Amino acid sequence: MKKYILLFSLLTLLGCQDYGKLTVVTDLPNTLKEVSGTEITRNSDLIWMLNDSGNKPHLYGLSYSGKIDNELKIQAKNHDWEDLTSDKEGNLYIGDFGNNDSKRQNLAILKVNHQDLMSKSEIEIERIRFSYPEQTKFPAKKKIDFLILNHYFIGIIAYIFLLKAV
Repeated sequence: MKKYILLFSLLTLLGCQDYGKLTVVTDLPNTLKEVSGTEITRNSDLIWMLNDSGNKPHLYGLSYSGKIDNELKIQAKNHDWEDLTSDKEGNLYIGDFGNNDSKRQNLAILKVNHQDLMSKSEIEIERIRFSYPEQTKFPAKKKIDFLILNHYFIGIIAYIFLLKAV
């Protein structure tokens, strides 16, 4: 496994040789100090962002110039929001599965319906609960591998897509 990580890191560094040619387009607003997920969706011209745990349970829709054009208040606590993705209909999925201390038993993916993305009121969500089969104790005696956690999220999203396709 260490060989793969080393190879991936080396290839990443080699692929980033022209990083000096990048230019800053805009600075993010102060509201977005701890962004942990970004996503663009079908049927929206905004870049959607969320902050990590300890911040308001809000999704922020930014224009390409970096201005917050829409701020959605989500009817769910931001326990530890880690990532954001979307499906082909334009629904957003918030990965509320941060579990640094391996104590959480309320892991979830929060689905935000695409029709609500331009709403001005508090947004109701669909909560998709899940758990890690390897974790039977809280906190776990041995920390669960972070890469495994990411694979679970990708797998759950793939499963959601498969359900939609059938």
